[in-house]
Amino acid sequence: MPVRRGHVAPQNTYLDTIIRKFEGQNRKFIIANAQMENYAIIYCNDGFCEMFGYSRVEVMQRPCSCNFLTGPDTTPNSIAQLGQALLGSEECKLEILYYRKDTLPVL
Repeated sequence: MPVRRGHVAPQNTYLDTIIRKFEGQNRKFIIANAQMENYAIIYCNDGFCEMFGYSRVEVMQRPCSCNFLTGPDTTPNSIAQLGQALLGSEECKLEILYYRKDTLPVL
């Protein structure tokens, strides 16, 4: 079975299809596994890594809540809303301020 760079999951054609579809659209994204503890990130694309200044290795297996990207101006309310959305099954739209590894906010 071929090894995909940054892919920490069994071979899955559904995931491969999602990755191929969004990679070509200049999007920045992560994919998480809802069956793993903390909804661990199992894939992040190069755009996501470039946007936040982290390497793929630093992002993989972290919780998909991306609490490692929060900073001093990230509101506790938005973090709580995101946590509730991950526990539920309904779509949630919110604004949240994340920071790059070099501590600059991503606007």
